[in-house]
Amino acid sequence: MRLEPVTEDNYRAVIALEVHEEQRGFVATNLKSIADAWVYRPKMQPLAMYSGDELVGFTLLYRDQPHDLHIVRFMIDRRAQGRGLGRKGLAAIADVARGEGRTQLSLSLVPGNAVAHGLYAAFGFKETGEVDEGEIVMRHDLTPARHHSPQG
Repeated sequence: MRLEPVTEDNYRAVIALEVHEEQRGFVATNLKSIADAWVYRPKMQPLAMYSGDELVGFTLLYRDQPHDLHIVRFMIDRRAQGRGLGRKGLAAIADVARGEGRTQLSLSLVPGNAVAHGLYAAFGFKETGEVDEGEIVMRHDLTPARHHSPQG
């Protein structure tokens, strides 16, 4: 999975990406996300997600805390869902965060979005118990796991 900036060359295709009808209440449109990124620049970064040469998704990242990379939006196009690309997209975002020296990813999701919750939990996100504007906050620790030796 490759993350690329949203540019004048791909923004129309990014705007045309969409989730399934039953998922529409769970994620803002990519058009709104691109507008949000413009308003909150340079802290917000809209990125197109590619599998090979195929545009398959979109994410909006927010850099406000030095240790945390916040995933404001994350979506896989309805035509590309079910191919393991959500997990690959999250892994690509985690690689970006690690490359910037960050130690955690954070996001929030609408209660009832079971598919997204399952994806995030399987990737290693844990609920924090916090609620932000009605959404469930989840975090993923990017630091290497510390294994305790039996002698330890």
